[in-house]
Amino acid sequence: MFNLPPEISLHNISESAAHLGEGPEILLRIPENLRRTLNKNAKVCASHSTGCELRFRLKSPSFTIHIQACHVGGLPHGGGLAQILFGDFSYTYFPIVEGENHITCTAPDHHNLRDVSNHPCFHPDLVRILLPTHASISGIQLKGDFTSPQSGDLPSRRALHYGSSITQGTGATSSRESWAGICALHLNADLINLGFGGGCHCEPEMTDYLCARNDFDFAVLELGVNMINLDHELAEKNLQNFIRKFSAAHSDKPIFFISPFPCHDDIIHQSQGRAQEFRELIASEVTSLHTPNAHFIDGKQALNPQTGLTVDLTHPSPAGMIQIGTYISSEIKKHLL
Repeated sequence: MFNLPPEISLHNISESAAHLGEGPEILLRIPENLRRTLNKNAKVCASHSTGCELRFRLKSPSFTIHIQACHVGGLPHGGGLAQILFGDFSYTYFPIVEGENHITCTAPDHHNLRDVSNHPCFHPDLVRILLPTHASISGIQLKGDFTSPQSGDLPSRRALHYGSSITQGTGATSSRESWAGICALHLNADLINLGFGGGCHCEPEMTDYLCARNDFDFAVLELGVNMINLDHELAEKNLQNFIRKFSAAHSDKPIFFISPFPCHDDIIHQSQGRAQEFRELIASEVTSLHTPNAHFIDGKQALNPQTGLTVDLTHPSPAGMIQIGTYISSEIKKHLL
């Protein structure tokens, strides 16, 4: 079901494996041997196609894509919308439902796109198929005439994001409209999205995996909100270990540690609960590193709760995603050359 033409480039896809260890083969964002060691939520969300893309140049006037989804989660937000772009330009959104999904795309006038796009993040001749946020993809077929992406089609730098469902994009229209996607666009970076709804626990196995990766230029790490209900001692130990080991492993790269965004815990405890404790802990840990590459960003400043939250008072609305992505990227720009 993944017998794609060799010209198709895959992004943010690690491998395929049996769905949750027992179903049909699906795409994974991390290796299966790592997925099996993580908490329950991360195990599920690793199978979601958040930030996963198919990339190619189109030779024929049009192409057709067939997507098979074996599971659509993320309720009440649904599976999310897939999106087709030509470079930075959106062509269309289309919903992914469980079962078969089909869409045909006719190429736009590339010459006009090039005229508008003087300094593109992605070249307008590059076709990008963004898979949805909360679907498990068990099959993809493409019909058309393709060539591989060319040198210069992609941004010159890559951003690694790790975090909660907010980083994954719960509440956003599509992967590109998540705060991480908006942040990457503002920074002219190619996004590696490793957000795991309810599953950002900074386990030693995940810490070691991220420390070993070297396919990015800077890292943006949204920590704490998924650990509010964990054992206090374990949560703080995991956080401290993650911050110290990741900073040491990537001392040559800018790293941005983001504390929890405004959330339900702040409202219940009048900003004196576990979310605030994590903000203080993360700030203290990053400061104690005394390394110029590690930076703390207070997530509480990134979002206006009155205008940017959904009704659960934790997940951002599409407007909130814009607020966060714009704020975080402006803070990162202060430290990137």
